Amino acid sequence: MTLATSIACPPALARTSDLATPETSGLFTRWINPASDVSSYILTHRAAPVQQSFYYTHPSWSHDGRFLWLRCGFPPPGGLHCTQTLGVVDFDRDELRVYPETQFTAESVMVDGLSGEAYWTNHLDLWKRGPLAKDRAVRVNSFPAALDSGRLALLATHPTFSADRRSFNVDARFIQSDGSATVHLGELAANGSSFKLWQSLPDRYFDHGLFSPVDPDLQLIVHEYWQDAARKGVPFDGNLPYHRIWLIRRGGQAEPLLRQPVSHSGHEWWSADGQFINYLHYGHGVKRVCLATREETLIWAGHLSHAHSDRTGRYLVADRMDTPGNPDCHVLFRDTVTGKCVEIVNRGPLASHLTRCTHLHPHPQFCLDDRYICYTTTVHDRVDIALAPVADLIALTT
Repeated sequence: MTLATSIACPPALARTSDLATPETSGLFTRWINPASDVSSYILTHRAAPVQQSFYYTHPSWSHDGRFLWLRCGFPPPGGLHCTQTLGVVDFDRDELRVYPETQFTAESVMVDGLSGEAYWTNHLDLWKRGPLAKDRAVRVNSFPAALDSGRLALLATHPTFSADRRSFNVDARFIQSDGSATVHLGELAANGSSFKLWQSLPDRYFDHGLFSPVDPDLQLIVHEYWQDAARKGVPFDGNLPYHRIWLIRRGGQAEPLLRQPVSHSGHEWWSADGQFINYLHYGHGVKRVCLATREETLIWAGHLSHAHSDRTGRYLVADRMDTPGNPDCHVLFRDTVTGKCVEIVNRGPLASHLTRCTHLHPHPQFCLDDRYICYTTTVHDRVDIALAPVADLIALTT
């Protein structure tokens, strides 16, 4: 396996007019929510005991609509998994393939929509693999061993391209023997050249880094204060205001996004135009922060857990869970103009004896030019990936 020399601006995949879709593919089965009459198409063809969608900030579909990547887990019956591999649905051949060499932990995977290639982190390395059976894993770059300062928690929580496609964000977290943490923020070059360190943050736990979709010199990161409190044995009160959302600019230092700290919040994402950062203020709802003014607007009130927006910002999707450890699967779609909301799915937690994953949240997201909502579901008493056509949801909320 060789080191990649260049991945910037690969040729776009050729579009195929006769591709299958979730509605027509033999790999998917239609499921209708009896409470709302909303249809979802579930990947019922099985290649792994657990088949899960990507984290909501990371689209997993190639831009041409041919390849849909998913996370696959292989725990024992009734067990849990923490290490996963990648699988891909090929809508041209109408088949599902799993690649066991693509091992990763947590949500440290992304897809290049232009090339259809998937990227993942494995210890100090960043790897990629094409979607075809003949493709091979290639190491793209490696984090410098000289900065390896303890037990590696994760190299990049959610790797993303910089806007110019030259780099991947890094929020490498190392845990020392005394339990303290050091985080190195920076970028790994797409052409394999040396790692660039932006800032090191000792004794603070930062993660969830995401490059701006329009500014190659700007990253969003978050301070997991509760992780610091737990490590120091300090009781964490979710009502305690603190600065969770931070920005770091190349050549500068990390700074809080908000003017004032807020009570426990989380699950941030960029707007498509890079002008806003959205986040969940737990117990309040989804808030939108203007980067230029730092003003906040509540755009969806409610007890929500994760959310995502379409490219226009008009439509939102969110999950809600009462038992986050082994959560229920409640996913909602909202039109912010009409204020109408429709339920995509509402399913209780999996029974404890059933096979599941360690991070079983629906994580709904808009994908494939906002044509579908992709999410993880348990309606068949197992972990499945599902797709709900957005046009149907708009018709019900207009």
